[in-house]
Amino acid sequence: MTTYGPRRNDGPVILVVNACASRDLNDNVVGVCFVAQDMTTQKSMMDKFTRIEGDYKSIVLNPNPLIPPIFGADEFGWCSEWNPAMAKLTGWRREEVIDKILLGEVFGTNLACCRVKNQDIFVNLSVIINNAMTGHEIEKAQFSFFRRNGRLVECLLSVSKKVDREGVVTGVFCFLHIPSHELQQVLHVQKLSDQTTTKKLKALSYMRHAITNPLSGVMYSRKLMEGTNLSEEQKRFLNTAAKCHLQLNRILDDLDLDNIMDR
Repeated sequence: MTTYGPRRNDGPVILVVNACASRDLNDNVVGVCFVAQDMTTQKSMMDKFTRIEGDYKSIVLNPNPLIPPIFGADEFGWCSEWNPAMAKLTGWRREEVIDKILLGEVFGTNLACCRVKNQDIFVNLSVIINNAMTGHEIEKAQFSFFRRNGRLVECLLSVSKKVDREGVVTGVFCFLHIPSHELQQVLHVQKLSDQTTTKKLKALSYMRHAITNPLSGVMYSRKLMEGTNLSEEQKRFLNTAAKCHLQLNRILDDLDLDNIMDR
Protein backbone atom coordinates (compact mmCIF):
# COMPACT_ATOMS: atom_id res chain seq x y z
CA MET A 1 0.00 0.00 0.00
CA THR A 2 1.23 3.51 -0.82
CA THR A 3 1.95 5.69 2.20
CA TYR A 4 0.78 9.29 2.65
CA GLY A 5 1.30 12.20 4.97
CA PRO A 6 4.38 12.03 7.25
CA ARG A 7 5.29 8.58 5.89
CA ARG A 8 5.08 9.55 2.24
CA ASN A 9 8.85 9.26 1.76
CA ASP A 10 9.11 5.95 3.62
CA GLY A 11 7.93 3.90 0.67
CA PRO A 12 5.00 1.47 0.49
CA VAL A 13 3.75 -0.61 3.40
CA ILE A 14 3.63 -4.37 2.78
CA LEU A 15 0.79 -6.20 4.50
CA VAL A 16 -0.31 -9.80 4.86
CA VAL A 17 -4.12 -9.75 4.94
CA ASN A 18 -6.65 -12.32 6.11
CA ALA A 19 -10.27 -11.76 5.08
CA CYS A 20 -13.44 -13.12 6.63
CA ALA A 21 -17.15 -12.47 6.15
CA SER A 22 -19.19 -10.39 8.61
CA ARG A 23 -22.65 -11.86 9.35
CA ASP A 24 -25.82 -10.62 11.06
CA LEU A 25 -27.97 -12.47 13.60
CA ASN A 26 -29.58 -14.47 10.82
CA ASP A 27 -26.18 -15.59 9.57
CA ASN A 28 -26.49 -13.47 6.45
CA VAL A 29 -23.28 -11.98 4.99
CA VAL A 30 -23.36 -8.23 5.53
CA GLY A 31 -19.71 -7.33 4.87
CA VAL A 32 -16.07 -8.34 4.84
CA CYS A 33 -13.54 -7.90 7.64
CA PHE A 34 -9.82 -7.65 6.94
CA VAL A 35 -7.11 -8.41 9.50
CA ALA A 36 -3.67 -7.16 8.35
CA GLN A 37 -0.15 -7.78 9.62
CA ASP A 38 2.61 -5.30 8.78
CA MET A 39 5.43 -7.26 7.03
CA THR A 40 7.37 -4.28 5.67
CA THR A 41 10.52 -4.85 7.76
CA GLN A 42 10.58 -8.62 7.18
CA LYS A 43 10.02 -8.19 3.43
CA SER A 44 12.82 -5.63 3.20
CA MET A 45 15.20 -8.00 4.94
CA MET A 46 14.21 -10.89 2.66
CA ASP A 47 14.71 -8.69 -0.41
CA LYS A 48 18.14 -7.70 0.90
CA PHE A 49 19.22 -11.30 1.36
CA THR A 50 17.75 -12.22 -2.02
CA ARG A 51 19.92 -9.53 -3.60
CA ILE A 52 22.93 -10.74 -1.63
CA GLU A 53 22.30 -14.30 -2.77
CA GLY A 54 22.05 -13.08 -6.35
CA ASP A 55 25.29 -11.13 -5.99
CA TYR A 56 26.94 -14.17 -4.43
CA LYS A 57 25.90 -16.43 -7.32
CA SER A 58 27.00 -13.86 -9.89
CA ILE A 59 30.46 -13.79 -8.28
CA VAL A 60 31.07 -17.39 -7.21
CA LEU A 61 29.57 -19.00 -10.32
CA ASN A 62 31.09 -16.47 -12.71
CA PRO A 63 33.43 -18.11 -15.29
CA ASN A 64 35.57 -14.96 -15.43
CA PRO A 65 39.25 -15.97 -15.10
CA LEU A 66 39.71 -13.27 -12.44
CA ILE A 67 37.48 -15.23 -10.05
CA PRO A 68 39.70 -17.61 -8.01
CA PRO A 69 38.92 -21.32 -7.50
CA ILE A 70 36.31 -21.56 -4.75
CA PHE A 71 34.82 -24.57 -2.99
CA GLY A 72 32.89 -24.98 0.23
CA ALA A 73 31.13 -27.26 2.65
CA ASP A 74 28.00 -27.06 4.80
CA GLU A 75 27.95 -27.47 8.57
CA PHE A 76 27.79 -31.26 8.19
CA GLY A 77 30.89 -31.49 5.98
CA TRP A 78 29.18 -32.08 2.62
CA CYS A 79 30.59 -30.24 -0.40
CA SER A 80 28.19 -27.41 -1.18
CA GLU A 81 30.21 -25.14 -3.49
CA TRP A 82 32.43 -25.82 -6.52
CA ASN A 83 32.74 -22.88 -8.88
CA PRO A 84 33.78 -23.00 -12.58
CA ALA A 85 37.37 -21.98 -11.78
CA MET A 86 37.63 -24.94 -9.37
CA ALA A 87 36.20 -27.29 -11.99
CA LYS A 88 38.70 -26.04 -14.58
CA LEU A 89 41.62 -26.38 -12.16
CA THR A 90 40.83 -29.88 -10.90
CA GLY A 91 39.14 -31.46 -13.92
CA TRP A 92 36.15 -32.47 -11.78
CA ARG A 93 32.75 -31.01 -12.73
CA ARG A 94 30.49 -29.40 -10.15
CA GLU A 95 27.85 -32.13 -10.37
CA GLU A 96 30.52 -34.78 -9.72
CA VAL A 97 31.57 -33.41 -6.33
CA ILE A 98 28.53 -31.58 -4.93
CA ASP A 99 26.95 -33.48 -2.00
CA LYS A 100 30.04 -35.61 -1.48
CA ILE A 101 31.89 -35.52 1.85
CA LEU A 102 34.52 -32.80 1.44
CA LEU A 103 37.10 -34.44 3.71
CA GLY A 104 37.39 -37.96 2.43
CA GLU A 105 35.47 -38.16 -0.84
CA VAL A 106 36.46 -34.87 -2.46
CA PHE A 107 39.87 -34.39 -0.80
CA GLY A 108 41.53 -37.49 0.63
CA THR A 109 44.50 -39.82 0.49
CA ASN A 110 43.14 -42.84 -1.38
CA LEU A 111 39.98 -42.94 -3.50
CA ALA A 112 39.12 -39.24 -3.27
CA CYS A 113 38.44 -37.08 -6.32
CA CYS A 114 41.35 -34.77 -5.51
CA ARG A 115 44.02 -36.88 -3.85
CA VAL A 116 46.36 -35.02 -1.49
CA LYS A 117 50.11 -35.75 -1.39
CA ASN A 118 50.20 -37.36 2.04
CA GLN A 119 48.35 -37.90 5.30
CA ASP A 120 49.91 -34.82 6.93
CA ILE A 121 48.35 -32.51 4.32
CA PHE A 122 44.95 -34.17 4.80
CA VAL A 123 45.15 -33.75 8.59
CA ASN A 124 46.22 -30.12 8.19
CA LEU A 125 43.27 -29.43 5.85
CA SER A 126 40.89 -31.01 8.36
CA VAL A 127 42.25 -28.86 11.17
CA ILE A 128 42.02 -25.66 9.09
CA ILE A 129 38.39 -26.30 8.11
CA ASN A 130 37.33 -27.30 11.64
CA ASN A 131 39.04 -24.20 13.05
CA ALA A 132 37.19 -22.01 10.53
CA MET A 133 33.90 -23.59 11.64
CA THR A 134 34.64 -22.42 15.20
CA GLY A 135 35.73 -18.94 14.12
CA HIS A 136 39.51 -19.45 14.16
CA GLU A 137 40.25 -18.52 10.57
CA ILE A 138 43.71 -18.28 9.01
CA GLU A 139 44.73 -15.96 6.21
CA LYS A 140 46.70 -18.39 4.02
CA ALA A 141 48.05 -21.92 4.38
CA GLN A 142 50.08 -24.06 2.01
CA PHE A 143 48.04 -26.76 0.30
CA SER A 144 48.67 -29.25 -2.49
CA PHE A 145 46.66 -31.94 -4.24
CA PHE A 146 46.54 -33.88 -7.51
CA ARG A 147 44.30 -32.95 -10.41
CA ARG A 148 42.16 -35.47 -12.21
CA ASN A 149 44.94 -35.94 -14.78
CA GLY A 150 47.47 -36.67 -12.04
CA ARG A 151 49.32 -33.34 -12.14
CA LEU A 152 50.21 -31.78 -8.79
CA VAL A 153 48.70 -28.43 -7.78
CA GLU A 154 50.60 -26.38 -5.21
CA CYS A 155 48.77 -23.35 -3.89
CA LEU A 156 47.72 -21.28 -0.88
CA LEU A 157 44.40 -21.93 0.86
CA SER A 158 42.16 -19.42 2.65
CA VAL A 159 39.12 -20.64 4.62
CA SER A 160 36.26 -18.45 5.92
CA LYS A 161 33.18 -19.42 7.84
CA LYS A 162 29.69 -18.95 6.35
CA VAL A 163 26.91 -17.68 8.65
CA ASP A 164 23.15 -17.17 8.36
CA ARG A 165 21.07 -14.15 9.39
CA GLU A 166 21.23 -15.15 13.06
CA GLY A 167 25.01 -15.48 12.97
CA VAL A 168 24.96 -19.28 13.15
CA VAL A 169 27.80 -20.97 11.25
CA THR A 170 26.37 -22.89 8.30
CA GLY A 171 29.59 -23.97 6.60
CA VAL A 172 32.84 -22.72 5.14
CA PHE A 173 34.10 -21.06 1.97
CA CYS A 174 37.56 -22.07 0.71
CA PHE A 175 39.60 -19.96 -1.72
CA LEU A 176 42.66 -21.20 -3.60
CA HIS A 177 45.44 -18.78 -4.54
CA ILE A 178 47.38 -20.15 -7.51
CA PRO A 179 50.79 -18.55 -8.26
CA SER A 180 51.05 -16.91 -11.68
CA HIS A 181 52.88 -18.66 -14.52
CA GLU A 182 55.79 -16.24 -14.20
CA LEU A 183 56.08 -16.85 -10.46
CA GLN A 184 55.92 -20.61 -11.01
CA GLN A 185 58.78 -20.32 -13.51
CA VAL A 186 60.84 -18.33 -11.00
CA LEU A 187 60.14 -20.88 -8.26
CA HIS A 188 61.04 -23.72 -10.63
CA VAL A 189 64.36 -22.08 -11.54
CA GLN A 190 65.04 -21.43 -7.85
CA LYS A 191 64.28 -25.06 -7.05
CA LEU A 192 66.69 -26.26 -9.76
CA SER A 193 69.34 -23.87 -8.45
CA ASP A 194 68.85 -25.19 -4.92
CA GLN A 195 69.16 -28.77 -6.18
CA THR A 196 72.38 -27.89 -8.02
CA THR A 197 73.80 -26.21 -4.92
CA THR A 198 72.90 -29.26 -2.82
CA LYS A 199 74.69 -31.57 -5.24
CA LYS A 200 77.79 -29.35 -5.17
CA LEU A 201 77.76 -29.30 -1.39
CA LYS A 202 77.54 -33.07 -1.27
CA ALA A 203 80.48 -33.32 -3.68
CA LEU A 204 82.38 -30.80 -1.56
CA SER A 205 81.68 -32.80 1.61
CA TYR A 206 83.01 -35.94 -0.06
CA MET A 207 86.13 -34.09 -1.25
CA ARG A 208 86.71 -32.71 2.23
CA HIS A 209 86.52 -36.19 3.74
CA ALA A 210 88.83 -37.60 1.06
CA ILE A 211 91.44 -34.86 1.65
CA THR A 212 91.30 -34.68 5.44
CA ASN A 213 92.64 -38.19 6.14
CA PRO A 214 95.81 -37.93 3.97
CA LEU A 215 96.37 -34.40 5.25
CA SER A 216 96.28 -35.64 8.83
CA GLY A 217 98.96 -38.18 7.91
CA VAL A 218 101.14 -35.46 6.38
CA MET A 219 100.74 -33.32 9.51
CA TYR A 220 101.75 -36.24 11.73
CA SER A 221 104.88 -36.85 9.62
CA ARG A 222 105.74 -33.13 9.72
CA LYS A 223 105.48 -33.08 13.52
CA LEU A 224 107.89 -36.02 13.73
CA MET A 225 110.38 -34.33 11.41
CA GLU A 226 110.34 -31.10 13.44
CA GLY A 227 111.95 -32.97 16.34
CA THR A 228 114.94 -34.11 14.22
CA ASN A 229 118.22 -32.38 13.28
CA LEU A 230 117.27 -30.41 10.17
CA SER A 231 119.16 -27.94 8.03
CA GLU A 232 117.96 -24.36 7.59
CA GLU A 233 116.60 -25.14 4.12
CA GLN A 234 114.68 -28.17 5.42
CA LYS A 235 113.22 -26.04 8.23
CA ARG A 236 112.04 -23.50 5.63
CA PHE A 237 110.33 -26.31 3.71
CA LEU A 238 108.58 -27.51 6.89
CA ASN A 239 107.53 -23.96 7.72
CA THR A 240 106.09 -23.54 4.22
CA ALA A 241 104.31 -26.90 4.56
CA ALA A 242 102.82 -25.81 7.90
CA LYS A 243 101.42 -22.63 6.31
CA CYS A 244 99.95 -24.61 3.40
CA HIS A 245 98.43 -27.05 5.86
CA LEU A 246 96.83 -24.17 7.78
CA GLN A 247 95.35 -22.70 4.58
CA LEU A 248 93.98 -26.08 3.49
CA ASN A 249 92.33 -26.52 6.89
CA ARG A 250 90.68 -23.11 6.58
CA ILE A 251 89.25 -24.10 3.19
CA LEU A 252 88.07 -27.50 4.41
CA ASP A 253 86.39 -25.98 7.47
CA ASP A 254 84.47 -23.48 5.33
CA LEU A 255 81.48 -25.09 3.60
CA ASP A 256 80.33 -21.82 2.00
CA LEU A 257 80.53 -22.76 -1.66
CA ASP A 258 80.79 -19.16 -2.92
CA ASN A 259 83.72 -18.36 -0.64
CA ILE A 260 85.55 -21.50 -1.74
CA MET A 261 85.04 -20.59 -5.38
CA ASP A 262 86.47 -17.12 -4.69
CA ARG A 263 89.64 -18.65 -3.22
